[in-house]
Amino acid sequence: MSKGLKTQDCFSSETSDFVFKYHHFRMVMQRTDGTPLLTAQGLTMSYPGVKALGGVDFDLRSGEIHALCGENGAGKSTLIKILGGIIPHGAFGGKVTVQGTECRFNGPADALQSGIRVIHQELALCEDLTVAENVCLGEEPSRFGLLDRKRMRLEAAAQLERLGLMDINPDIRAGTLPVGLRQMVEIARALRHPSVSSKTSSGSKVLILDEPTSALSAREAERLEATLHRLRNEGYALLYISHRLDEVFRLADRITVLRNGESAGTLERNEFNPDRVISMMVGRTADELFPTRTVVTAGSDSIPITVPLLSVRNWILPSPQNPDKHVLENISFDLHAGEILGIVGLMGAGRTELAESLCGLFPLRGRGEIKVEGKAYVPKDAGHALKHGLALLCEDRRGHGVMPDKSVAANSTYASLRDYCLGGWLIRRDKELEAVNGQINTLRIKTPNPHFNTGNLSGGNQQKVLIGRWLLTRPKILILDEPTRGIDVGAKAEIYRLIQKLASEGMGIILISSENEEVLQLSHRILVLRNGHIMEERTGGELELEEAMSIAAGGTT
Repeated sequence: MSKGLKTQDCFSSETSDFVFKYHHFRMVMQRTDGTPLLTAQGLTMSYPGVKALGGVDFDLRSGEIHALCGENGAGKSTLIKILGGIIPHGAFGGKVTVQGTECRFNGPADALQSGIRVIHQELALCEDLTVAENVCLGEEPSRFGLLDRKRMRLEAAAQLERLGLMDINPDIRAGTLPVGLRQMVEIARALRHPSVSSKTSSGSKVLILDEPTSALSAREAERLEATLHRLRNEGYALLYISHRLDEVFRLADRITVLRNGESAGTLERNEFNPDRVISMMVGRTADELFPTRTVVTAGSDSIPITVPLLSVRNWILPSPQNPDKHVLENISFDLHAGEILGIVGLMGAGRTELAESLCGLFPLRGRGEIKVEGKAYVPKDAGHALKHGLALLCEDRRGHGVMPDKSVAANSTYASLRDYCLGGWLIRRDKELEAVNGQINTLRIKTPNPHFNTGNLSGGNQQKVLIGRWLLTRPKILILDEPTRGIDVGAKAEIYRLIQKLASEGMGIILISSENEEVLQLSHRILVLRNGHIMEERTGGELELEEAMSIAAGGTT
């Protein structure tokens, strides 16, 4: 097959014959009697100072999508690691059986041998390899002891076809694909049946997906859901982990809820109810998640009458790809002390670019006028922003926030370490720990001690550590970009209350979130962005979700 191969050329009669044989083999091998394909009994696991699992029972059937829900720290990640062989046999209590046979995994390769495939939240594709090379990675077909590239392309094309991905060229680099399609390629690799010459004995029967839609657009998520329905109908057992309850209710046949390392119960589809699931997860209903919106008026004892904390006028931001085009166009707004200003918009509307440009983190400088407490301010870099009282919680906590191999204390004081130095160079550890312990107590961060590695905390607690980092800089203006992304409903409720508390104490907060409901529920004022323009400004409580989305998408103005 030549380098100039077109995608459609991969789907020849030879490919169709291969697909037919492949599907026939899969249908013969599938179990369709409804008995559990995988069973976990009495799973227990502890880390230093933390009980991760306390006797969890769980089963997964062929031909079902079984959702696993729970707060961060409830034990979901530990359960996945046990089922996927990452935590080896002997390091945990209880047993795992597949098709009635007890499994003693000593590593992920043993789990793969038993047909258990895990697709982690952080994708593991080799971006410089082609799609075909990724799909066949580790199980490359060979001929006469040499890599059989023609067979590899055919097998990759067959996998893509059965997932409805005929628009993906097997010969392009995986790194050039959007995130949603990369996720599909990861699934294709997980489901690929080994070739006759492969050393492994069976294809995947169990597919575990950890937060698969966390970085996907709505359209990409719909495509993924269609793929999962197709796999369920083929008889696969799918374990689906997600914090997004709306998609869980759409997809799942059963839901198991973990709470504090124990099973809070399993619900059949006819028992699904948002309040019931949330109550099982966190002990309260959906109506109790959002605090009552409070209005703190300027002129009160806590917030004297002043000029706006932040004033932005005619802010223009050029595009890094084409400076003649603008990411933001004539943006103007004020932020007052004690106010939560929410920003709603679709992906690409300019929300994150606005946050980054205000703190000097965008690649290009903006044009326009910005004042902080009435004084001119020109964004330069993060340090300059902090000196003027602006702090930004970035949307990507893993890439630009948390230092996972550093302690809670080191992460918390990273931006304010000078405050604990004597003579500018000697760190007063007692003062540092006093400040960190104060943040742990105030933010209710679940950690055994300040020296615990931040990477071992749940996602919600990592997010609270980052918020604490910026609070220790004592900002006047806190910009929160996706503060609840990838965390559970319980941690979300705590962050909601924290945001409201900070505003009530006089801090100005800009809230950006793809969870539009939280922006509408928490904000005192709301800006709707579309294609870099402010299309609407409303008072909190005046804007309904449907209207906000219509304006953001261009339905109304």
